[in-house]
Amino acid sequence: MHGKCKGIRVRRLVNRPSVRDEGGAPGVEELFGYFKRFLVFLAVCLTSLVPGSVLAAGDAPLVVMVTPRGRTSMEIVFEADLQRRLGGRVRFMLIVPDARNKDEMAALPERIRKEKPSLIYTWGTPTTVAVAGTHDKPVIDDIPIVFAVVADPVRAGIVKDLRAPNRNVTGTSHLAPLTVQINAIESFRPFKKLGVVYNAGEPNSRFMLDDLNAVAAHLGFELIAEAVTPDAKGAPDPQSLPGLVRKVKERGAEWLYIGPDTFVGFTHRKITTDAAAEAGLPSFTANESAIRDGNALFGLFSPQENMSRFVAFKAAQILKGEVPVGSIPIETLQRFSVLVNMCTAKALDVYPPLPLLNIADVRLPARLGPSSAPCVPPGKPGSGP
Repeated sequence: MHGKCKGIRVRRLVNRPSVRDEGGAPGVEELFGYFKRFLVFLAVCLTSLVPGSVLAAGDAPLVVMVTPRGRTSMEIVFEADLQRRLGGRVRFMLIVPDARNKDEMAALPERIRKEKPSLIYTWGTPTTVAVAGTHDKPVIDDIPIVFAVVADPVRAGIVKDLRAPNRNVTGTSHLAPLTVQINAIESFRPFKKLGVVYNAGEPNSRFMLDDLNAVAAHLGFELIAEAVTPDAKGAPDPQSLPGLVRKVKERGAEWLYIGPDTFVGFTHRKITTDAAAEAGLPSFTANESAIRDGNALFGLFSPQENMSRFVAFKAAQILKGEVPVGSIPIETLQRFSVLVNMCTAKALDVYPPLPLLNIADVRLPARLGPSSAPCVPPGKPGSGP
């Protein structure tokens, strides 16, 4: 026991002078008074076990989850693991903003504040920046925020130092080092030209492009890049993705790189990966969902389930009051998984070498169309609608 409970003993009831019945035993009124005092004592003891934590409050803490993808398997695992860590005493609310709507994204902080959450969970760089702001221009800084799938929190301006955020913000990153990713692609199938389609409106996409150019110059391959075309309102147009993928293929790209670009690699991963398969272009992804929920050929990443548990661990530290948020480091998992989509490999007639299969997980989707359709990407002969 801690705090006020230390050294406290419950006295025997018969030693306390009060109104008693004729036989000298404690009366009903006295027993009721003792019982009320015991409940107060018990509440003090339980509260003192978690000093300064949100759990010391009366109601179960509310976690507001903000993700443009909606409630995916990643959020389901996060919820379940946080429930387990907190003994089931936590509530969740989901907000699914339209990341393309600038007015809606700007209104997110006020929308979240109205719910009076104990903790905010954010997914992705654009959403996290919209909610948390940057270290020099904070938006929500009085409610703890834990984020997932932010490619580069420092260059995005969220924090200055991953080891010591010094803000009411912490979280996890999901990317393997870029040179490791490029080496993985090379081990699958050597190349001289690498294609990428990116959304120039995302800070993390611009950082990705800078890094790709630097690695291309160092390793001696050519980078073929195409920016997503804006629509009439100036927002990135998902309908432009198939044409841009075909264009990098026509320019000689031997692989399509799908990196930490929320618009291309997450929100519209199915359009992007279908277009690559239809163009006969092998695609590598740094994002698990582009294989799990799309038709990318090959990927190297931190598994979503492991990331969800890691984020839940950090969230539990915050809600229990174990560690100040600003001192909880922002980390990347040290172990990465390799995943191959054998359905796409079969359709493209591009198979991984045996040494790679020895360390890779293999996705054997059933099919890309209806249950009766063959295992080929959309647009190929014999495929489903």
